[in-house]
Amino acid sequence: MAQTTLPQSLPAEPAALPLTEARQTRRQTLIGVGLLTPAALVALCFSIVPLFYLVQVSLTRGSSFFFTPEYTFDNFQTVGTRYVSTVWQTLKLASLASLLDLVFGYPFAYILIRKVRYREFARTMMTFPLFGPLYLAFGMFYILLPNGPFGSILQAMGINVANYLFSLPATLFAMAVFTFPFMVMNMGAALSNVDPVLEEAAKTLGAKPWQIFTRVLFPLSRGGILAGFLMCFGWNLGVFAQPLLLGRLQEQNVLSVVMYDKGLIQFDYGLAAAMGVVLMALAFFVTWLSLRFSRGALGT
Repeated sequence: MAQTTLPQSLPAEPAALPLTEARQTRRQTLIGVGLLTPAALVALCFSIVPLFYLVQVSLTRGSSFFFTPEYTFDNFQTVGTRYVSTVWQTLKLASLASLLDLVFGYPFAYILIRKVRYREFARTMMTFPLFGPLYLAFGMFYILLPNGPFGSILQAMGINVANYLFSLPATLFAMAVFTFPFMVMNMGAALSNVDPVLEEAAKTLGAKPWQIFTRVLFPLSRGGILAGFLMCFGWNLGVFAQPLLLGRLQEQNVLSVVMYDKGLIQFDYGLAAAMGVVLMALAFFVTWLSLRFSRGALGT
């Protein structure tokens, strides 16, 4: 008689099945959206909405935006005719200060990358100007006083510091000091990507220092030069404290100072907002160019 075999028991069903690939992707997407939502709300409330109101106010006459708005394009026409010199003065100061940063920042960045052993300490010390241009302008103002901390020393050297108190050099120097770290950061990132072996090879072939700079260093670091110059230029476009405290009336004729005067003293909010839109457009364009050519230098 054939012996019957009982069917084997089925394996127990697992308590919880693992998430499918689609569910995992959906969950990761929701997590990403949840993490980005606070930043998006902050950007919307404190960046996009104020910019929208700035453009709207710039299209109104005087202070009518807060009462019965009178929409007009006369504010931008006024900026393009009466305040062309103000725009050019702003561009001039920003260009000269950025050029000073380039002239002194390139050798400083080279020494920092190639020669300095404790470069992290030097980079930390460079962050002090980033605390704000206002205290830099006040510090320069105090130093240039005849009774300041270096007044007697400079007087003994035959330098009359009072002649430089309200002048173009004092304004440019204070502007350049504030943006100097941006130039060094961009130039340092560019020079760190240049292999020192190339310089040694040029030396062994008989190249002089100026030939090494023009044929090796400059071509390989020109991206950092352009990015650093544009970064400093963009920051210097919105200069306010330096020309106000250290400059003459000619240096004070910049967009930020005139915008403050029109908006908070003369209550011509429409014209002040139009100047702000022009300044914002210039700054956005220059910032885009600097990020375009920096190739992540700021991140390093």
